[in-house]
Amino acid sequence: MDKINIGSTYGYTNFITQEEQQVLLDWADEHQPSFKSNGPGRKFGVIQSIQKKSFDLVNDLRQRVIHLEKIKDFKTEPVFQDYFGINSDGGAIHVHTDPNELPYIHTRYNIVLSYPEQGGESLYGTDINILQERLVWKCIAGKVMHGSTPVVGNKPRITLSLGFLINDK
Repeated sequence: MDKINIGSTYGYTNFITQEEQQVLLDWADEHQPSFKSNGPGRKFGVIQSIQKKSFDLVNDLRQRVIHLEKIKDFKTEPVFQDYFGINSDGGAIHVHTDPNELPYIHTRYNIVLSYPEQGGESLYGTDINILQERLVWKCIAGKVMHGSTPVVGNKPRITLSLGFLINDK
């Protein structure tokens, strides 16, 4: 795993194994019928709303982030918690910020499970970032405008987004 700069943020390559990637993609595919639409070509599914029992791999990934980033004072983001986002052909995320609970800042760690052949770039502040599969990247969603460009083609952009409220002190 290597830490890399991604525009004005950063991430870690090879954050998950190919096997973990496949388990997560299979889960998303199996549960996609219960995902909600949130715009043309966009669906999302909050894991905690879909699966009532613990999803051990997601919990392990949260712990991996907490350890790697040395996060001490945090809460799970209460609205979207941890979710899968799927953007298919034409799907894009509008540019926005997310609400904070001061002094806690809405921060998401996004794990890229599938990345389209064209489009799907991350918009973060003034940057347009090309991502890669099995990467996790930090999005300070409560402070930085963010979104994504439209996906073009048959390969979707699938992300597991881990939600935290992190004390800004």
